Amino acid sequence: MEEETWGMLVAAGFFRARVLGLDAFDKMLGGLAWCLRASSVDVEVELHYDEAMTLGQKIMLGENIAAALRSMRCPFPLMSHQIRGLDFSALFPVIQWLVKQVISTREELAEKTRRHASLKFSQAHADSQAGEERERDTSARALRSIKDKYKPKRKYRQRSARKEQPEHMHVQCVLLEYGQALPQGRGKHAEDETEGDEEAELRENLDEVEGDLEFLSGKRVGALVGMQSEAIQSLTAEYEQHFQMFGGDPERAKQQGKEQAHKRAVAALTKQISVAKTKCNARKSAFETLAQEVKETQATLQQQKAATERVSSELEKLKAVETPENKKDIAMLEGLVNQNESLKEQEEAFREHCKGSKQELLYRLKELDEGRGLPQDELERLVKVEGLYQSETEKLHKISELLARKTQQVHVLRRKIDDVASRAELVQYERRFVELYEQIASNLEETRRFYNKYNSLTDCSKFQHKEISILNSISSSFSSVAASESRKADFSQQLQVIKNGVQDNLARVQAKLDEATKKRDEEAAKLAKAMERQRIYFKAVKQFQEECQKNE
Repeated sequence: MEEETWGMLVAAGFFRARVLGLDAFDKMLGGLAWCLRASSVDVEVELHYDEAMTLGQKIMLGENIAAALRSMRCPFPLMSHQIRGLDFSALFPVIQWLVKQVISTREELAEKTRRHASLKFSQAHADSQAGEERERDTSARALRSIKDKYKPKRKYRQRSARKEQPEHMHVQCVLLEYGQALPQGRGKHAEDETEGDEEAELRENLDEVEGDLEFLSGKRVGALVGMQSEAIQSLTAEYEQHFQMFGGDPERAKQQGKEQAHKRAVAALTKQISVAKTKCNARKSAFETLAQEVKETQATLQQQKAATERVSSELEKLKAVETPENKKDIAMLEGLVNQNESLKEQEEAFREHCKGSKQELLYRLKELDEGRGLPQDELERLVKVEGLYQSETEKLHKISELLARKTQQVHVLRRKIDDVASRAELVQYERRFVELYEQIASNLEETRRFYNKYNSLTDCSKFQHKEISILNSISSSFSSVAASESRKADFSQQLQVIKNGVQDNLARVQAKLDEATKKRDEEAAKLAKAMERQRIYFKAVKQFQEECQKNE
């Protein structure tokens, strides 16, 4: 199961699991932290792993990993001591579940990346057929508006048609009715016309003038009189002046009247010419603007056509490389492009609708602020509603403050409750304390062993130094003592004293050894009794479990 666990971590992408120089606990801890980070799950714990971490930091990281697994709703429970003890029977299903989470996260990320790439591609290289159709519709509407604006409009109408009217005169009359005229140059047909044609034309013009006079009859004349009263008064004054000047000479008055009528006709024609020139200039500028817009529209149309041809060629290439495997993806991409275009149109329509609604609401709001369009009882009702709203707002503010205080008290109580450890936390603390106790006991035992070894080696070194000093003193004084009998007796007494001291030291060491041996035997007896009691306890627990299973 251990090899399968390392194999799953390597297959998922954690290649440090196959490094032989790393400790198994470090590899397992690093693999779990890596899987949690690769799952892209938000957990409120620190999952950073470093090889230079101390044992306490690694144990804390193991507890954080267990908390993160609980927050991820892992179906397999895992505790920190199981990670520390490398309990592969509990670690294997957790690693298997985490590897599945990592693979599913990668697939989701790949799908999101693929969709983002498809969206970018559709934005840059989308099928512009719908865009071309919209441009074509826009251009057609613009051309229709231009044609409607500049289409021929009938300004005059003949009083009565004459069958004997020549064709070119009929053309000229029709053009005059629509505000146009033929060029002043003469063609072959015009050169052959007689003065009778000119007379007929003059008669027709007189008929038009008579028609205009009929048009000015009745109510229209009254309206014109009302509009041009000042001009009529001035003309009346001028007529009276002329009557006073030429009242006695009818011929002179008649001649002067013709001259004045001619002047008025010339002034009217001059005014009409200036108005026509002004209209012509305005229409010319509008025509130039529209012509420029038409050119820009045509240029845009050409660009759209080029883009359409380019996209069509790209589509042909895509269709050429289309296979049964990617046919579904291409169809889905086309559907997404069409959906994107429709959403853009809906967005534009929605924006226009929102603008209209905004203007309408602003207008209504302005009317409400100014108090227009509302009866008095409605205004009083609005004032009452406003007062009720203010009172309810104050009540809401007070209730919000009360709720804030209660919420603060709830949080304080919740923190106090959180300070009290739960049963699972107490079990975790107990296990942690047991682990720390075992670690401290092992360190204490090792320290005591080192102290005992140091003390024993120190005693051995001290005894050896004493032995060497005694042997050196004996060796140095033996040559001088051998020549004298009295010195031999003193020397033998000194050796006897040294022997007695060594025997005393040996007796003390032997007493310590006997005491330690006795203490060891007593502790061994206590251990045997404790093991016997443990054996009896385990046997009783086993019997109790068997009886419980029978009763179940």
